[in-house]
Amino acid sequence: MQDKIILGLLLDGDKSSYDLKKSMESSTGFFYNSSQGSIQPALKKLAEHGHVRITEERRGARIKKTFSITEEGEKAFLRWAGEPIDLEKPRDPALVKMFFFNYVESAKQRELVEAYLREIEQVEGMLSMFQQRNAEHLRQNEALLHDPKVKSRLDTLEFGSAYYAFLKDWYGKYLNRIEEELEP
Repeated sequence: MQDKIILGLLLDGDKSSYDLKKSMESSTGFFYNSSQGSIQPALKKLAEHGHVRITEERRGARIKKTFSITEEGEKAFLRWAGEPIDLEKPRDPALVKMFFFNYVESAKQRELVEAYLREIEQVEGMLSMFQQRNAEHLRQNEALLHDPKVKSRLDTLEFGSAYYAFLKDWYGKYLNRIEEELEP
């Protein structure tokens, strides 16, 4: 999946691996984990398959590598994007932990769920900030509302907001059940 994300982001324009990482952090990183350590091997694989081109530019003692998508890479990406969507099982470490909560004292369960809820609220805050920025930008340039790329990215942002709102609501109710069990 990492390679598909990279190709999709390169359709927006050439990027360094650092630029790719930053783009992922503020977009796909909310629903697909990426690390600099996984980006480099994916770029190498994409280059070997002829899906990206590497341009090197010397900047003093450093060499800056910039990656661009090739015609073959674009075809591969569009082929993948047009395939049926596979339904995958959720991979949620919180659910795995919760599955084994019977081995954890209720007070510790409460502590863990409260910490998890704080993390959810932080992500909600960041998504809300992105939504506000986008709304302001769209008010200034309403033509963007008709851009299919903008629409699909706004839809993804809306899904992310709804997803984290669901998590916050569900884990909030779960926390209430834990607290009820702690009452004497």
